[in-house]
Amino acid sequence: MSKEITIQTRDLTKYYGKSRGIANLNLEVFKGEIFGLLGPNGAGKTTTVRVLLDLIRKTSGEAKIFNLDIHHNSTEIRQRTAYLPGELGLFQEKTARRNLEYLLGLYENHIFKRRIEELAEIFALDLDRKVKELSKGNKQKVGIVLALAPEVELLILDEPTSGLDPLITSEFYKILHKQQEETDCTVLLSSHLLGEVERVAHRVGIIREGSIVEEATIQQLKNMAMKEIRVEFKTQTALQKFSDRMVGSVVDSVKLNETHASFMISREGLSKIFNLLSQSEVIDVDIASPALEDIFLKYYETSSSQTTSKNKIEVEV
Repeated sequence: MSKEITIQTRDLTKYYGKSRGIANLNLEVFKGEIFGLLGPNGAGKTTTVRVLLDLIRKTSGEAKIFNLDIHHNSTEIRQRTAYLPGELGLFQEKTARRNLEYLLGLYENHIFKRRIEELAEIFALDLDRKVKELSKGNKQKVGIVLALAPEVELLILDEPTSGLDPLITSEFYKILHKQQEETDCTVLLSSHLLGEVERVAHRVGIIREGSIVEEATIQQLKNMAMKEIRVEFKTQTALQKFSDRMVGSVVDSVKLNETHASFMISREGLSKIFNLLSQSEVIDVDIASPALEDIFLKYYETSSSQTTSKNKIEVEV
């Protein structure tokens, strides 16, 4: 992966009338990386993708792909890009094969039919059935073949595993990872499922209310997370003394119950807490890292809930 930028946006904004699609979105995706764009429905993932491909026009801001303007150079950009939309439009009366032959025929570069056959076999897709006869999952397989068959510099995948069973999903990510490594193509992967994206993504961008609120590698996200500490004290008196001395420390979600205490703390505050614990009558200490999914969800807490929970001490009875 190089530091050459494939996708770059500056304050990219799209409004549908008075409704926000995306607002002041700033994003950089580097050549040769798999970048996961993460957020729940309505966060702005699909709007971002459609604006980048000039399927809908931006309201303001700037965006470039391959250092080309997304509007003035949209035709060239699409020839170098494969796109799997969240809602795939296919010819219902035609077979999967005819759909693929027509749509892949829009590329200037020749696409070998054997590649289509190989992918269809891997995903157990019957190419000779009409699209209207296919299940939702099998229609999604058509889209996956459509995205993976051409040799392109950029893959844009909007919720690519929607409707797929776990085995096919696993196979898809395996092939995607292998193909990306072999061709050094760039991948922008939109999803609300962090557990899937962390398998293949080099970096992720968390989108909230139309803007990127965090951009980091998976490991960096984990490092930013607070640790959960659970402590058992010898006596209630020992717990109370610790609690009194802990006031003012950078802790969150504190719970006290008889001789037990639990709380969240940042990595920077660990040494201070360990120092307090070393001076206390402690039986046992357990330190746990939150699941990556919990880290992701924390970005979607409201500002008010974050404020009221800070340093709150809850005494269980």
